[in-house]
This record gives sequence, C-alpha cells and structure tokens, in this order.
Amino acid sequence: MLMPKKYKLKNRKSVVKRFKIRKSGKVQKRREGQSHYLANDKAPLKQRKKGLSGLKKGEVKQILGQVRVL
Repeated sequence: MLMPKKYKLKNRKSVVKRFKIRKSGKVQKRREGQSHYLANDKAPLKQRKKGLSGLKKGEVKQILGQVRVL
C-alpha cells in the first residue's frame, strides 16, 4: 500500500530575508529609510536609522506563522 506523499514545509523567503529571529524569540527588522538619499539627512537622524528595531506582538505572531522551519 502506498502512503500519501507528505509535503515539506518551506519558509517564505521574503520574510526570512527581511527579519531576524533571535534565540529568545524576539523578531527584529531593519529600520526604514536606510537605502538611499542619506546625504540630505542630518547626523542625528542617520544615527536613529541605524541598527535593528523590534516589532509589536501582533506583527511577531504573523511573521512566525510564515517562518515554519528555522
């Protein structure tokens, strides 16, 4: 008797590229506005744009639903 084929669960590649999931379960993303037109920005604004930012609880739930396999 043949068993039905099981499908492999896959991550959404777009989500994996944009977000980092830490060991503690925190989900972080890159801040907006870092790609270009930075010459017009003042130094304090550029410093605020650096680094990673956290997400709200509802957003974290959605993202973890799209990243099944880590």
